[in-house]
Amino acid sequence: LTLLNQNIKTPAYVLDEAALERNLNNIKDVKDRSGAKIILALKGFSMFPSFHLFKPYLDGTTASGIYEAKLGQEYFGKEVHVYSPAYDDDEIEQLIPIADHIIFNSSNQLKKYAARIKKENQKIHLGLRVNPELQEVGTALYNPCAPCSRMGSIKSEISEDVFDYIDGLHFHILCESLAESSVRLIDLVEEKFGEWLGNIKWINFGGGHYINHKEYDKEKLIDRIKKFKAKHNIEVILEPGGTMVMNAGYLVTTVLDKIKNEKEILVLDTSATAHMPDVLEMPYRPNLFKLGNRSNSSDAPRNDETVFDHGAQPNEKKYNYLLGGRTCLTGDVIGEYSFDAPINIGDKLVFTCMMQYSFVKNTTFNGIPLPDLGILKKNGEYEVYRRFGYEDFKNKLG
Repeated sequence: LTLLNQNIKTPAYVLDEAALERNLNNIKDVKDRSGAKIILALKGFSMFPSFHLFKPYLDGTTASGIYEAKLGQEYFGKEVHVYSPAYDDDEIEQLIPIADHIIFNSSNQLKKYAARIKKENQKIHLGLRVNPELQEVGTALYNPCAPCSRMGSIKSEISEDVFDYIDGLHFHILCESLAESSVRLIDLVEEKFGEWLGNIKWINFGGGHYINHKEYDKEKLIDRIKKFKAKHNIEVILEPGGTMVMNAGYLVTTVLDKIKNEKEILVLDTSATAHMPDVLEMPYRPNLFKLGNRSNSSDAPRNDETVFDHGAQPNEKKYNYLLGGRTCLTGDVIGEYSFDAPINIGDKLVFTCMMQYSFVKNTTFNGIPLPDLGILKKNGEYEVYRRFGYEDFKNKLG
């Protein structure tokens, strides 16, 4: 509701501090009662001006590349975990002074770099990512165990001598998965890799545990981790990303134009392909609402308490619109929605659950401006942390 009191320049990604705190309290409950370490996956969310909000709840960050690792070390300041499908010499050199865990994708790279790393920093934990060949994700684009996946080494390709180099294993096979998948992963690791568990000090069960989803049964996860730890005396690590900020932020946009071509089309000052790429890649249909008091419209229900017009499926409500972005890509279409009241040029539409995998993947395609990065604080104040301009676009290109 505090969004109503803000004069937000659009487009803008807005982190909701109060909603984030609710998510993090739930994550901390899992962490405290299961005994697992939980770290923030920066590939899904890396708005570093907000890291101070996460630090009291988490053990550190996990990176998928050298820049994320540096960001975590510089602005989060706790443990830095790193995994990449492949490293080069320069990345390893930069990681040695800042990483706590370096996880390799193959025995080849592990054996190539292990001696060098340990010579320069004996405190670094080395690990190997394993592909347990358990398919829990239906969308191939996001399935780490899809056929011919390069993510991790299958068991038949791992020799026993890897335990001369590592002290931990990494299993990441989930994506927006519920507790039943989390439990199946742990069950499979015990069944298929049980003989290895006596050789390691820690195990990382990766990300994709969608703990803040309303249907996620966190008691199942807590119970399973506790039993695993009691049986094997191994430190357990989880690295969820998207669920940390699930339903904890928005992309606030403005309607720039209305066009009629068989359907009513709204052109927004944002873009699916440039600003919310998962809409096209997953694909994903975000929820949204119109920001403002609908009772100002003669076509809207006369109810002063009704301040949001939630976009519904096509034809569920009276007014139907196809929402599109402002780039020249024909397929830059966000989706079709219906509303109780007409949507007009200048109206603000707010897309929900827009913190995860949005600004970390956005682009300046077509030269359109990047959205602001802002935080809606618990006291109702809105603060812009970064406003991008032409120099950001230009410097990326030459």
